[in-house]
Amino acid sequence: MSRSDVATLAATTTAGGIAGWALATPIAVIAGLAVGAGFGYAANRAGIRPAVAFAVFAGALVGALVGRSIVRVLCLPGTCVPMEIIAAILTGIGALIGVGLVAALVTRSFDEYHEAVAARRPPPTPGCKTEETDPDQT
Repeated sequence: MSRSDVATLAATTTAGGIAGWALATPIAVIAGLAVGAGFGYAANRAGIRPAVAFAVFAGALVGALVGRSIVRVLCLPGTCVPMEIIAAILTGIGALIGVGLVAALVTRSFDEYHEAVAARRPPPTPGCKTEETDPDQT
């Protein structure tokens, strides 16, 4: 295991534990630690950069906490616990997908920029290419 793998695993495990602690139950802390460790392990196996993995996982946790909080506000105290759990899971998954997509696109954009600069080419610019403006078209 490299240092970046250990950093990813430690950061996601800690974040999962903090999210569980925010729920104020010992079982939630243990579940958060387990989910964080599992996510960190999966991110390491997939070769995801530590900063990207942590950002995506933190976004998913925030999404889960927001979804749970919304349902908790709508119900009387202690009456909708199953709905809170379902809302937390669904919004967490939605946030994971959304933040993951944005992080992947931003990371790809930065990589393309750095590759162009390293090759002494002009960096890519936003916008659509047309036959009139694209010099590569023949």
